[in-house]
Amino acid sequence: MIFGFLSLILAGTLALWVTTQFSDSLGWVDSLFTATSAVCVTGLVVVDTGSGLSLPSQFIVLFLIQMGGLGVMTAATA
Repeated sequence: MIFGFLSLILAGTLALWVTTQFSDSLGWVDSLFTATSAVCVTGLVVVDTGSGLSLPSQFIVLFLIQMGGLGVMTAATA
């Protein structure tokens, strides 16, 4: 479970960082923070998701939130 969260966070960080290099210029640490916040379903953000991120980046954050929430629900029922 822990390795699943870590791998999801790292993959999300890389995906956010790559997609924001061309338009949003979100740094590596900000990408890591945003991905970690999305996977852990805390809701903390460095930039406004609606206006500060491009559409592909928003879909990545949405996917991370969904997968993080699924992990929490799976752990709660196990």
